[in-house]
Amino acid sequence: MLLQPCFDGELDEGTAAMVRAHVAGCDGCGQEMAALQALRDAMKRSLPRHAAPQSLRDRVQNPAAAASGRRPPKPVRALPRWLAMAASLLLVASLSVGLTWRWMEQGTPAAPYELLLHDLVSGHLRALAATSSVDVVSSDRHTVRPWFAGRVEVAPPTIDLSSQGFELLGGRVDYVGGRRVAVLVYRHAQHVIDLFVLPDDAPGPAPDMAGASGMIMRQGLNLLHRRVMGVQVWAISDLDGQELTAFADGLARAQ
Repeated sequence: MLLQPCFDGELDEGTAAMVRAHVAGCDGCGQEMAALQALRDAMKRSLPRHAAPQSLRDRVQNPAAAASGRRPPKPVRALPRWLAMAASLLLVASLSVGLTWRWMEQGTPAAPYELLLHDLVSGHLRALAATSSVDVVSSDRHTVRPWFAGRVEVAPPTIDLSSQGFELLGGRVDYVGGRRVAVLVYRHAQHVIDLFVLPDDAPGPAPDMAGASGMIMRQGLNLLHRRVMGVQVWAISDLDGQELTAFADGLARAQ
């Protein structure tokens, strides 16, 4: 996807112009670019800023004097894996606070479906940053479904789509709207798909949010809403939109 590189100014001018022209005529990509801008604004507001120490300022302003008679700076060591993971989780939490502040500053409460999408995206990103995104590891739906008994309000529709290239890895419990929900975890090639299973009273998608395909984009991720075996589910992944649609359609046909 070229939206993120275009937003960050990493494309050559010709390619960037083509992306901007596409975004101008595509509602989904336009929403994605707006979400990226909102995320950047939230980070600027909520994340702390630190001033450079005077010693660094001196070295930058007068490198010749700094180089004479001084020992070279010690090499920067890579962060331990656990610390890097903690930093990524802290970033997700900071962004959550920043978005909340943004809605409060605007004086208008976020729509229920926007809060829902925020929880889905945050849950997916947290799981990807964790050591494992799966609590019960099994490709056997008769093992995965009973594991959720007593842990969530709605039992998940565990469907085997391995013949279509979507392998069931297992499941986990996550939180959406402050409630414990089941998440089934699938894999297609190198892409992870989270299938959130929500109660019927959870907000559904707004009619004006999705494009003609029903696809919603947030932070470079695709989301699709479906009803499967009488319950509402949300699929979220960085998988290509057509492939995620094929996954969702496969769930619907398997009912």
